[in-house]
Amino acid sequence: MEGRMKRKLIWLILILFLFTFCSKKEKTEAPKWKGKIEYENGIKVVRNPEEPVFGELVLDLEEDLSIGNEEDENYMFYRAYSIALDNENNIYVLDAGNHRIQKFDSEGAYLQTIGRKGQGPGEFERPFQIRVDKNGNIYVRDSRKIKIFDKEGNYVKDIVLKNFPMNFYLDSEGNIMARVFKSTESGRASSFDRINKKGELINTIAQFPYKLTITKAGKGIMVISHYYIYDLFISSINPQMFIYGYSKEYELFVVNEKGDILFKLSKEESYHPISDAEKDKVRNQFKRIPDSVKKAIQFPPHRPFFTGILCDDRGRIYVMRFKSILDERKGYDFDIFSKEGYYLYKTYIPYYPYIIRGGFLYTRVTSEVTGEELIKRFKIKNWESIKENI
Repeated sequence: MEGRMKRKLIWLILILFLFTFCSKKEKTEAPKWKGKIEYENGIKVVRNPEEPVFGELVLDLEEDLSIGNEEDENYMFYRAYSIALDNENNIYVLDAGNHRIQKFDSEGAYLQTIGRKGQGPGEFERPFQIRVDKNGNIYVRDSRKIKIFDKEGNYVKDIVLKNFPMNFYLDSEGNIMARVFKSTESGRASSFDRINKKGELINTIAQFPYKLTITKAGKGIMVISHYYIYDLFISSINPQMFIYGYSKEYELFVVNEKGDILFKLSKEESYHPISDAEKDKVRNQFKRIPDSVKKAIQFPPHRPFFTGILCDDRGRIYVMRFKSILDERKGYDFDIFSKEGYYLYKTYIPYYPYIIRGGFLYTRVTSEVTGEELIKRFKIKNWESIKENI
């Protein structure tokens, strides 16, 4: 009896030892974030290392929906520049070349056409971007105007902007959070502005130079812009939080809807000089200008770090890394950060992601053979296994 009790005690001690050992091993092998938190003038700064916590992420994409048919006018797109979703997952396609919005249900069935070409109320001249607010109201960027339609597609009004908007989002009060081009005393600038429903500037959140090449061409002056110029990019984490960054440095600012900085995140990365081969290819894109003008094209001292920012519905931040003009891959490299600013993954996405929401990726593809444009939805099969807690 005493021997049996000793054996049970030994087994119990052994089990406890193994459990403790495995737990410690699991903790020591778990990935650790190797960055640091600092404070600058009272603002939290999340400094990330060059490598992500969880390494490389391969999104397991499976085509779930395809919208497009050249034999049906309602499904035929020409320059479908922008895609939006409402709360019911209806899909809105800004068919810019046809000057209209095509609305489809979540299964891809045609529902409605909104707008047409023209200069009258509810008509489009140069539509380029679409957003849908929480109430289903539709906002379209058309030249210097934001055109508003209600959830039924009825025209409501225009918001006329002073400066030309390149990108915009909506805050919780329906104000326009826009990236705009401005002329300043020192030259052109990209600005992140908060604009009210009357088109009046509430405040400028951030502003950075946009350095164009300005050179003489014959008796006139030629202004040249190209892919390698540093620029401002913005995105919306949610209607109360936004993010912006200037591509000269790898640092991003998360702000509230008033523009107050909540925290800054940065990523350790080396500067990459622009090669002569890259410069030559940029110059050769301008086929109709004289060689003397091509030679005058100016470049910044190093490549931009990124060319876009996207956020999914879980608040994760996707930073589209700069892609060399010599890179012939069709897809895009992204760095993924948590909503708290921690560098989680790097990933390659074969399609430009207009929207990532609810475990799906929405994009536009163009057939290289026929030129047909299709709106596609891909299911991210490993969506739930994407880690973000560190």
